[in-house]
Amino acid sequence: MKLIVSISFIVISIASFFIFTDPLYADIQKLNTEVATYNTALDNSMELQKTRDNLIEVYKNVKKEDKDNLDHLLPSTIGNIELILEIEKIANLYGMPIKNIKFDTKGLEAGIVNKDNVVVATKDPADLLPYGVFPMEFVIDGKYDTFVSFLKDIEHNLRLVDIKSISFTVPQQTTGAVAAQAGGAAGNTTNPNIYSFSLKIETYWLK
Repeated sequence: MKLIVSISFIVISIASFFIFTDPLYADIQKLNTEVATYNTALDNSMELQKTRDNLIEVYKNVKKEDKDNLDHLLPSTIGNIELILEIEKIANLYGMPIKNIKFDTKGLEAGIVNKDNVVVATKDPADLLPYGVFPMEFVIDGKYDTFVSFLKDIEHNLRLVDIKSISFTVPQQTTGAVAAQAGGAAGNTTNPNIYSFSLKIETYWLK
């Protein structure tokens, strides 16, 4: 009788382990794994917060003049009017008039305005980039060496500008100039040293 009772207790114990204890142990292991994952995520989050705080501290120590220069290098708005005025100012130093200014507003018209009142187009995959690209074209007249000096000033200007293409046309002598060379009456002539340069440029802005 005692043997039967003992065997019964053993059977009940084994059954209880597989029915209750083993699933509970598996749940505890699963919870321990989740806790370890959350702890890792928490550690990463704290590390990111430390990195953020360090970057904020570094930014606070940057001089206002340097911050202004960075804002000018890559502004938070397109600033197309400011860009045009800036290029005209450089060109005026060399007495080179700018004309036929063109810039594409099609992408801007198809876009949306974000919380900072900045137009962000949404149809082009390039618009998913953290920065926008603003293309512009214009024509400038002047001598070749003066034009080279103008390009150097654009290159060293604080605003980030990429020159994508340059083309030029050579002025044609007028009939009056040909007649003057032949000994006839001189008319209105075109300066053969003044070229017409067509430029396509791109500048950038943070969204």
